[in-house]
Amino acid sequence: MRYKLYIFIFLLNAILFKAQLLDEYPKNQDFYEGGLIGFYQEAHDYLVKSKAKECDKNEIYQPRIIVTKEKVIKLIQDSDPDNISKNKCAYDLSMELIKNLEKWKPAEVKGTQFGAITEFIIYPPDLMGNYKQGYNALNFIKHAKYPKGFKAFQKEFNTNVRTLFRDYQIQGAINLEFYINQKGEISNIRIYPPVDNKTFNVDVARTIKRLNKTWMPANYSGIPIKQRIAFPVQFTTTFTEHRTGEEN
Repeated sequence: MRYKLYIFIFLLNAILFKAQLLDEYPKNQDFYEGGLIGFYQEAHDYLVKSKAKECDKNEIYQPRIIVTKEKVIKLIQDSDPDNISKNKCAYDLSMELIKNLEKWKPAEVKGTQFGAITEFIIYPPDLMGNYKQGYNALNFIKHAKYPKGFKAFQKEFNTNVRTLFRDYQIQGAINLEFYINQKGEISNIRIYPPVDNKTFNVDVARTIKRLNKTWMPANYSGIPIKQRIAFPVQFTTTFTEHRTGEEN
């Protein structure tokens, strides 16, 4: 059976809230049967069987998808069309794999299945001519780094953003997410669940962007890639942070 590919263009915050999707898979859960090693093994087998053409060694693509609880794959639209153009061959192979691989797994929480967002790296040379048994793209990633380390970012974030929560009287927990793009710039800032205060949302995004030191972008085998940074923020009498990825 083949799962249909749907191009899913949407206001992500609203859809996540209404559809009860998980923003990421719970710890120690995978989006594919056999984990990432199993996923890349089947991706390799499919590309070899379909006689897919090789791509330029500098092309790489990171699709972001939703695996629904029905195991239907929905592609989240890339907000950077130039990135698609520069990596068209890798992008096309990614779309073929999403359409034709079958062993997708929804997330599970307390015995109930949920749709969840995930992303992965497709670097065609390592899936084709250079493929080795047990390949896992995560093993070749160097994470984004903030000047003077992530603790310095935490301190600057706390100093600059904390007052906004106090000024707008925002209580409880929210999550902040942004990406470090291939140039080391902060992009795609998002608050979830949504805070029903447009001015607050704008001020948070503006303040985060003012933390304008350029990051050292993440890279895969020396090729710059984007990286998601996400952490919960709770404002009552305490302030906590955590991020995905490696700490410096």
